[in-house]
Order: sequence, then C-alpha cells, then structure tokens
Amino acid sequence: MTDESTAADSSFDVESLKNYLGPYEAWNFGIGNPYAFPAFRRDDVRYLTALAELPTGQVPSAGTGGPRRWFPTLWGISDNVPLKFWPMVIDNPLGRMAGPRDIGQCVNEGLGASGISKPRFRMAFPVADTAMNETTSGFPSDPVWSPDPSVQQNRKPGKRINVLGVIEDGVPFAHRNFRAADGKRTRLEFCWLQSADKDPDLQDPSVICGREYTRDEIETLIRDYGADEDALYDAAGATSDMFELGPAINRHATHGAHIMDVAAGYDPNGLKEPPEETRLIAVQLPNTIAWDTSSFAKDMYMLAAVHYILERAERIAAGYDEPDIRVAINFSYGFSGARHDGESELAAAINEIVTERRKLGRPTVMVLPSGNTFMDQLHGEISADQFEENEFAFTWAVQPNDRTSSYLEVWFPGGVDPAGFVLELEGPFGKTKASLDLTPDPLCRGGDPRRFEVLYQNRPSGPVPIGQLSVDNHRTSGHWRAMIALAPSEPEDMDLPAAPAGDWSVTLKRGQGAPTSHPPLYVWIQRDEDPDEFRSGSRQSYLRDLDYRKFSDLGEEAQDDDQNSHVRRFGTLNSLATGQTSLIVSGCRPAAQTGWNPDKPVASTYSSAGKVDLAAPAGAVDCTAPADRSNINLGIIAAGTRSGSHALVQGTSVAAPLVARRLSEAFATASDVAVKNAEAENYLPIVEKCALANQNPEERARLGRYLVR
Repeated sequence: MTDESTAADSSFDVESLKNYLGPYEAWNFGIGNPYAFPAFRRDDVRYLTALAELPTGQVPSAGTGGPRRWFPTLWGISDNVPLKFWPMVIDNPLGRMAGPRDIGQCVNEGLGASGISKPRFRMAFPVADTAMNETTSGFPSDPVWSPDPSVQQNRKPGKRINVLGVIEDGVPFAHRNFRAADGKRTRLEFCWLQSADKDPDLQDPSVICGREYTRDEIETLIRDYGADEDALYDAAGATSDMFELGPAINRHATHGAHIMDVAAGYDPNGLKEPPEETRLIAVQLPNTIAWDTSSFAKDMYMLAAVHYILERAERIAAGYDEPDIRVAINFSYGFSGARHDGESELAAAINEIVTERRKLGRPTVMVLPSGNTFMDQLHGEISADQFEENEFAFTWAVQPNDRTSSYLEVWFPGGVDPAGFVLELEGPFGKTKASLDLTPDPLCRGGDPRRFEVLYQNRPSGPVPIGQLSVDNHRTSGHWRAMIALAPSEPEDMDLPAAPAGDWSVTLKRGQGAPTSHPPLYVWIQRDEDPDEFRSGSRQSYLRDLDYRKFSDLGEEAQDDDQNSHVRRFGTLNSLATGQTSLIVSGCRPAAQTGWNPDKPVASTYSSAGKVDLAAPAGAVDCTAPADRSNINLGIIAAGTRSGSHALVQGTSVAAPLVARRLSEAFATASDVAVKNAEAENYLPIVEKCALANQNPEERARLGRYLVR
C-alpha cells in the first residue's frame, strides 16, 4: 500500500480478510458488504449455499456432524459417478451474515469434509427461509411421477424419446405452447422453481428448496383453472417467489418464457403438431440469478439445475423404456469475467458432469450462447512487447450513478508466475492510490495462494475503504488472477463512501524477476448491466482507449479490432461457453451486403466472438442462429408469460435455444452410430444446418462454420 493507505484506522478488520474464500467472497462478506445486494446484508440469513470442490471420489456426507447440510437432487449417486463438484446448502448457526472468517469457518464445518484433503468451495446466494425445505434429511425424496401412456401411443414411428432441458427465469410452465396437440396434456414432465415459497402442507418434499411440479400436477392445474393462468399460477404457489424481486411470472414477458418458446414452443394455431417424443424439463432460477452485478453467487443454483435435469431424465428414461436417453440442455446465460478456458468452477463442474454421463453411453450436451459483449469494451489483451520501460498502463472508466460494485480482472497465462509484477491503481484526480505486489502472502495459509490490500480514499476525517486489490492462484492451478473490486460510485446508502466516477489508471509494472517474454495477459471487466425490471441501478464500467475506434469511416459500428489498441472485440466469449462439452452459438441476421440472403448471414453487432487464432484459449463459436430479423428489426418474436401473448427479445440468448430445438429433433431420429460419431463435436454434425462457405478468419470466429435455422 502507499503512504495514503497506511494511515487507516488500525482497528479495521484486515486480519479476517486473510481467511477469505475467494476475492469476490472477500469483498461481499468483508469491506464490500455494505454495498452488496440485500441478500448478503440481511440479519436473518440461515441457509448458506456453496459449490464445493473436493478430490475426485471423496463425497461429503449428509450426516449430523457439525452444522446441518443438505444436498439438492443429485445425478450420478446411484451409479457411483466420480464427481469433484457438489452443490449444497449449509445451516448457518450464526443466523446472520458475518465476516469472511466466520463464513469460511461455517462452510468448512458444514462441508462435512473431515478427512477430505484440500476442500474448496464458492459461495452463492443464500436460500430464503420461506423457500428452504429444511425437513429433508440430507437429500430430497423421490418425486411422485409416472409416465404418460399417451406419449407412446401418439409418438410417430421411428422417433425416440429424448429430453430437452431449459434452465431459465420466469418459466410459464402451464403455457399453451408447451402442451400436446390436444391442449390438455403438457409435454413438461418436471419443473422446479428454485426460490418459490415451499409448500407448507408437503411433509416429504422432492426438492431442496422451492417447489417441484410434475406433469400430473401441471395438468390438474390446467384442468381446474382453464384459461385463467393468473389464478393457476397463484394457486400453484408460483407467484410466491418474492425473494428480492417479486414474482417474475406476473410480468408480461420474461427471459424464460421467450427462451422456452424458442426451444420447445408450438403455437396451437401453427401448422406443426408438437412432438410427443421430446419431453421437457424446466428449472427456474431465483430472480437474483440475473443480477450479474453481484459478481458471483450463481454457481450452486446453476449446477443444481443441471443435476436435477439429468436425474429426472433418468426417471423419464426408465418410465418410457428409453435406455441411455439423449439429453440436450439450453442455458442462455453467461458471464464476462473469469478464466475463459473452461476451468472456472461452474464451467469445470458442468464439463465434468456432461463428460461422466457420456462415459456411461448417454448422449448429453449443453447449448450456450456466445455472449453479447462484442462492442462493450470489457476485454483487453496485453502482449509482452506492449510494456514500455517495463510498464503498461490502461484506463478503466467507471460511470457515475452506479449503485453496484465494479470488478476488473487481469489473468496471467497458465504457468506464468506473476512474482515481480506490481499492480498500481490511481483514481480520478489522484486522490486514491494503491499498489499490490503480485506474490502470495505467507500469512494466508490454507486455500489458494493469495494476497490482497484494501483500497482507501482520503477524506478530511481520515481514509475510508472503497475497494480491494487481490491476487490469487486460482484453484492452485498456475493460473494467476489480479483483481480490483470497487465500491459503487453512488451507493444506495448515501452515507457510505463512494468510489469516484471517472477514469481510473491501472498500471502493471515488471520488476526484478518478472518474465519479460510471455503470452498475452487478458483483462476482463465483469458485466454490470441488467434488464430494467430488476432495477439494480447498475451501470457498466469499461476500458477506455483512444486507439479504439467505435465507428468506421462510413459511420457504421466498427466490427474489427484495432491493431494499436489493447481493447479487443474478438475473444469476448461468454466465459461459461468455453467448456469442451458445450455447443456454442452466436447470433446473426440477414444483411444488405449479402443481398438479404438468409443463408449468408452476418453476425449481430453485439454477438461475442472467439479468438481469430483458433489456438488461443478463449474457446470458439461452433455455429450461429438468427438473433435479429435485420439491422433495423431487432430481436426475435416469441411467447410472453401468458398463452397467446408475445414479446420481442434480442441477443445470442435467443439464438442458442433454436439450436437446442434442432438438436432435440436430431436426437429423436439419429442412429446410435451417428450420435456417437458426432459426440466429439458436441453432436453438431447430426443437426440440420447450412455450411457457411468462403469465410475469412474473423467471420469464422464470430459465426462458426454453420448456420442453424
């Protein structure tokens, strides 16, 4: 720290920060807690959630030692599948949020990991008391479910039963578009609303939190309430999801309604009948999951959703006599931060579970969007030769009126030790300065090697904390991350100190012992914008560079990288979309320059891209699908939350579910040999598609090799 920082009140709880779980947890449970989302500031938080990472084959128990712990529905238990990543809920004996030391101790004890070497974990949003089914004894009970005999009777010859799973928010599970042709039977076999209020009359719940609806229950609701879907969802308890944001299902349109319709909806007024062979499973994440401004706290819920879909798919397989049932899951979410090499916790956990299911001969794939940050200036690349006199400085622009924290990460390539590097930060007007040696702190014992410093701002009354600098060896894997967390520029509580809005100067210095020749360093800024209805008050920070051209000489949005700028458009893939077992979909539109030919699309201007160099670690786009109708008619029209309603949604999120739809159609007809041969390419070869010819490297990085319509 600089002299301006060391004058802080020595009573500030710096020591407890040395026992943190990770840099994001350290901020949200430590000095950044006053700025955290309401879920982290409550005084009555009892049920903590975590994604635990344990050595392969070492499974935490649901025993009674230490704090109570619960597991959600888990796939692979009966087959003794050797997994490392486990979603779980832990009873918080403190009954409130506390500092990093207390939280870390609570979760460590709650893991039940005695005798397990080097357990790791990441925290997630707590479960609301109203949603937690605490009567489950470690694991949820089996659902009351039986197959629908009409499915086999109505299934067309040659079509195989398969499962299409959708993980979303605001899921309208009774919507007419998800029913069979008769309008009475639903094609949705299971639906889990993760944060709905639990059913107080249910003594033996089949999910760890929220509510589960089986096909029979949904059909009973449809029969009892008919066209009055408002009354239906209210009676079902689906409108009780009040945690933080209120019930999404009561809005005219939701992301989940739109995505599910693109993936599996059939308009009853259309010419095609819905396929009986594709059975649907939906998981509605908590509303707060859409708050990327929280910076983390999604992992447990998302991995639990994947486990749930795969476990329920096995029940469908047994019920409909379809061994090794094929499963496609659409997950139209993404993150801009993290490693971007498939080894961040959630990406690695998803890759692991899909890989293990494939080893059992059960075709499985995750369909993900490429992301929407191509033009957002959230990504930078720093090559070794860009250091002048062993320094490289860049500008981080923090916007005014931002009510949420901002985060910037600098990732070193694998195997590059940052020892000898120093990260320096200077705020607007020079009133805030700090520096961090990028070496681990020997006092930080246990967990990943790490170091951090508190960022202070000078005030007449004395320095006040407004941020955090850290470095950590992520997952002790040789991939080092330097990170800056900043307080909001306009906190919700105006009495709290604010980080100044404006241009922050970030400087990397190479000192003695630092390598002078190394692969590029990657800069990532966490996405900090959310749909208007969430009202988080977030405003996106970004990288500012005078050499970055936003517009071409013709006045169009520039779509190429500037060689003189470290800010990059290419390599902006959704960090979750970098796992080997995921099918990555970008968004496209017809354009005038290709004669409006729908088979010769151009990438939507926002659609994130892989690296032009396919050997780079950022992953690659596999294919593209329509996300806009033209450069003027933006977005795709699909269902709203009520039957008969429609909404317009734009983004690669609406392109991915179309590919998931085509994949489920292919799973219904493709031979076992064809499916197995297509596994290495995540089954894209069996999907009906149009090859994109005569591509240059930039087009390949943005569109992939194929168009799916």
